[in-house]
Amino acid sequence: MAKECYYCGFKDPLPFTCKFCGNSFCYNHRLPESHNCSGLVSYKEQVRDRGKLYEYEPDLIAKKQKKAVLTPLTNAISVIRSNYSLTILAIAVISFVLQMVIGPSYDFYLALYPLDIFSRPWTLVTHMFLHSGPIHLLFNMLFLFFLGPELERRIGGKRFLAVFFLSGIVAAIGYSLWTGLVLQSNDPAVGASGALMGIFACLAILAPHIQVYIYFIPVKITYALIMFALLDLIFFGSGDAIAHSAHLSGVVAGLVIGREIKRTGRFIGY
Repeated sequence: MAKECYYCGFKDPLPFTCKFCGNSFCYNHRLPESHNCSGLVSYKEQVRDRGKLYEYEPDLIAKKQKKAVLTPLTNAISVIRSNYSLTILAIAVISFVLQMVIGPSYDFYLALYPLDIFSRPWTLVTHMFLHSGPIHLLFNMLFLFFLGPELERRIGGKRFLAVFFLSGIVAAIGYSLWTGLVLQSNDPAVGASGALMGIFACLAILAPHIQVYIYFIPVKITYALIMFALLDLIFFGSGDAIAHSAHLSGVVAGLVIGREIKRTGRFIGY
């Protein structure tokens, strides 16, 4: 059963229970030293007072329960539910299936129309779960699959959700301002690209040393981010089907959020 890490909030499908404090932790914070264990401090004090080691049994530790034998399907569902990145991926895939089944009315109600954001504010969020076709969905979900869990592992599930949705909303607002006010157009936007660029930028701030692969070539994530941002700037206003204004707005949001998280120090940098 997946549980949130008591220290960082990450929902780990295989949590560790600290024998000193009794709380559940993810893999990165499983050791007492990595989560500033208060139970370990108490144990050391009692060892010092008694002058010898003894069997420590904290009150918070629940009785062990026998693990139920899970079927492969139940196991897969458990993994998805324990990871917000994979949950978002699953919702996007389900939404795409509904697009195919229901048809244009589904897209019209949930897509982002720049001139209608005040009368249809829910589309600031719902547009992230629509995609223009299977290739669009595939590339976005591959992006999410590889970068999402990496950021979530470092900052925890709740803050990952904040990065995803705030970046997506800022991207939607940026697209609406450019397309609606500047271009005087009401062309709809769909897709999670703006939110994903926010994840990309936030991860680049917190872990600039990691590498990503572009056409099978390893590149530092910061250089990759700069390259993608430059491409959006070059093709900005080209009239193609890509929402470059949403991408750039998502990058800005991710950079700002990443810097704020880095300032607090509550993340895993390695």
